[in-house]
Amino acid sequence: MSGGLFEAEASLASWALGEMKNISRLSKNIVYNFFGQGLLLLLGFVAVKYVFKQLGEDALGIIYFTLTMNSVLCTVLELGISTTTVREVSAHFNDEPEYIRDLIRTASLFYWGGFLLLAVLVYFGAPFLVEKWINLESMDTATATLVLQIMGISALVGLPRTLYMSLFRGLQRMEFNNIIDVAATALQQFGIILILVMGGALLHVVYWIAASFGICILFYVLAVQRFFSWRALVPGYYPSVVRRNIRYSSSMTSISLFSMVHLQADKLIVSKLLPIGLFGYYGFASSVISKSRFLTSAVSLAAFPSFSSLFKESDRATMMSQYRKLHDFLCFGTVFVFAAIPFATLPLFGYLFNPEVAETLLLPVTFLTIGYYMNATLYVPYVFSLAVGKPGISARSNFYALFVVLPVTAALIYHFGLAGAGFSWVFYHLFAYSYAIPRICSQCLEIPAGQWYLHVFKILGLIGATYGIAWLFVASGGTYSVSVLAVAYAAASLAFLVCSYLMIGGELRVTLLRLSQVLRMRRAEIV
Repeated sequence: MSGGLFEAEASLASWALGEMKNISRLSKNIVYNFFGQGLLLLLGFVAVKYVFKQLGEDALGIIYFTLTMNSVLCTVLELGISTTTVREVSAHFNDEPEYIRDLIRTASLFYWGGFLLLAVLVYFGAPFLVEKWINLESMDTATATLVLQIMGISALVGLPRTLYMSLFRGLQRMEFNNIIDVAATALQQFGIILILVMGGALLHVVYWIAASFGICILFYVLAVQRFFSWRALVPGYYPSVVRRNIRYSSSMTSISLFSMVHLQADKLIVSKLLPIGLFGYYGFASSVISKSRFLTSAVSLAAFPSFSSLFKESDRATMMSQYRKLHDFLCFGTVFVFAAIPFATLPLFGYLFNPEVAETLLLPVTFLTIGYYMNATLYVPYVFSLAVGKPGISARSNFYALFVVLPVTAALIYHFGLAGAGFSWVFYHLFAYSYAIPRICSQCLEIPAGQWYLHVFKILGLIGATYGIAWLFVASGGTYSVSVLAVAYAAASLAFLVCSYLMIGGELRVTLLRLSQVLRMRRAEIV
């Protein structure tokens, strides 16, 4: 009896240590991603005021149009390989090292080949885009074409950069890619400021941005070599790797391609129908809000390799426990970030640009913020479905949305301008709620869809009852000073914090209590 009890206790201890190790790794990666993405958000503000003030709104618009165009092109040729790489590296890095080496070489061939193909496309397509698509107001077409070619080609290194980033994600060593991204972005932003302070022109800024992209990819190659041999980074082709991953990658290709269409459709339509300067304001605002997903990205990037590893081990109980905690964490935790954006819009964009631009952006930014919060509520279920090998659900959802959401997006922008563009992002997620969630709940999570909807809609109701009322209070007074907005946001956040603690699941509450105890113990040790 005592021997059996001892073995049971030893087994329990072994399980607990393994669980702590897994949670510790997940937690560390969430922290790395959180601070990395947060710093990238802050760095994004550094140079934009100088560019707008010294180079004008056309320069701002052409820069953000180029970055948007590159994001579209890179996503088109991404082919779902990065997500497949994360999944395979996280599951097979230790037991099939030769296969992982062949996987990296094959992916390198696709990514660097895609870079060369797109570089040619951008170089010869730039004059057509400037002439037929962009609505310039003060910049001449020759300069705009040159800017598009230089920045467009250099930014395409983001394609192989995606591969190297996916290797760190698969290894669950996300401190590396976050450090590199933050350092490269800081170098780029402060370099832009220095050039403009010294009286540099637009082309000087563009050449520096191009150089910073090259420096970033060099850092990635050197860092990746720490875990993989130089031979693994040399492009090659292995048919067995393609056959093994073609089905999963095909579904991920559909998701990547269609998601890109929906993510960039509003900006591309705005760039066609409205002046490029107005597109610049909207493009920058959309970029800021997108980077405000740093908490969403921090959790989802860390969760995917963790879910994939647990799925391989058939540990569904731990997967569901992690799912409930992470989903609650995003649904409640991201509120404080996204809710701050509408309150900060008037003073922030008024400072970066001018009060008139800030007022123009207020409604579009509010709609974009709501859409990105809805995106946060979908992220953990989406990542869970990928980890269990069901990418087809999201692929079909995005495909059907092409015929429902895109016509509505074009109509909204045509009739309502930037406000319609912002609301189109809300409409897209309403469609995802209606199609993808019931299928993910039944086929992956194995929970009733009504349970998921009830949980999320309760949180949305709480958001309206706290932040919505706070905004109405500010609007009724007609004073949008920083102090009034800050007080209203703080009061709403306090009310939401108290109510949300009562609503979160028991597993997340226990985790938060344990975390607070650990922090108190460590603080006591330091003192």
